[in-house]
Amino acid sequence: MSTGNRIMVIGSPGSGKSTFARELASITGMPLVHLDKHFWNAGWVETPKDEFYAWQREIVKDEMWIIDGNYGGSMDIRLERADMVINFELSKIVCSLSWLKRLATHVGRNRVDMPKGCPEKLDWEFKKYIWDFPKTSGKRNRERLVRYSELNVVTFKNRRETNSFLNELRKDAGENAVPKEPLNCPK
Repeated sequence: MSTGNRIMVIGSPGSGKSTFARELASITGMPLVHLDKHFWNAGWVETPKDEFYAWQREIVKDEMWIIDGNYGGSMDIRLERADMVINFELSKIVCSLSWLKRLATHVGRNRVDMPKGCPEKLDWEFKKYIWDFPKTSGKRNRERLVRYSELNVVTFKNRRETNSFLNELRKDAGENAVPKEPLNCPK
């Protein structure tokens, strides 16, 4: 299975993007960038958009990367250089439950895909964003991907598809086909 050298991972929060991206980087050895880690600063302060976009223009010049995150305003910067897009379209119920689980296990602590000083917190506006994602940002993502018809786009609708994809990559990489640890969220 060929993934190319520049892979974007997009989709709803709670869909498993970051976990998937970390496992993909582990299998392929490709460098991983979590956009959240560069957009947010301690205390949940946003990086100015012009600075964030300029930084992305530089990192996409690299010949090999996995970039995890949406950020629709700058997505074209990444799409113009990407070889493959992994698009998570899991149900809003699955994503909401996954977010609640993440909240329960990380509340008050930083996740590895976030910068220091941005601990996980209960945020009902964010919960609404997850719930509305399929009809808002998810729809815009799908419309944007149509404009890049030459890209290899893989869309996951459930965890089974995600784990099958990773298992196939492991086989191709000569690793054991059984996942080290399956992606852990409700189906």
